[in-house]
Amino acid sequence: MAEQLRPEDALVARLEIENGGRQLDLALDIVDTFLEPDRPFALRATHIQELQRFAVLGIDPRPGEWRMGSVHISKSKHVPGSAHLVPFQVNEMCDYVNDNWHDKTAFHLAAFVMWRLNWIHPFADGNGRTSRIVSYIVLCTHVHARLPGSPTIPEQIQQNRTQYFRALEAADEAMRKGVMDVSEMEKAIRGMLAKQLLSVIEQADGRAG
Repeated sequence: MAEQLRPEDALVARLEIENGGRQLDLALDIVDTFLEPDRPFALRATHIQELQRFAVLGIDPRPGEWRMGSVHISKSKHVPGSAHLVPFQVNEMCDYVNDNWHDKTAFHLAAFVMWRLNWIHPFADGNGRTSRIVSYIVLCTHVHARLPGSPTIPEQIQQNRTQYFRALEAADEAMRKGVMDVSEMEKAIRGMLAKQLLSVIEQADGRAG
């Protein structure tokens, strides 16, 4: 017999689903904005804060605000830095993406954001959801398209986080050695994008939908 959720847990679960839909809508609006002609891409900390705010409305008492204290990441060896470093680290992450926009691949920049935002862990809640949607914005904008197909990359990670966690740990381990290496995350995103786009081919071929 399935265990019933407590009323408060059921409410949080419902809000997470509803907020996830709103966060995705906002993300696609951001992509559409940057796909406008002559509109250069520029990732800003305010984008990240607004996306996190949508993810945790009704759940986190301080939506869209940087964390105020230390934080522990479950099942991870990485210990994020002090809260006072968060604004600087987030801006540094955005600068890396913006400065390397024309020199790095879409996979690299999306992987970097996915890992680095988790590494910084700038919020009290919603860090994973926000890192995944910001990464997806970077990927879509870099390839100049709202990527079709389903499940999307964020949805695939939500369904099965094993490879995602493994890629995060690999990047964390490299950083502990003083090396920035997100190749495992790049590989993971490439495979998930292939699955997402394959659904479009299967639908066109009459094998889905």
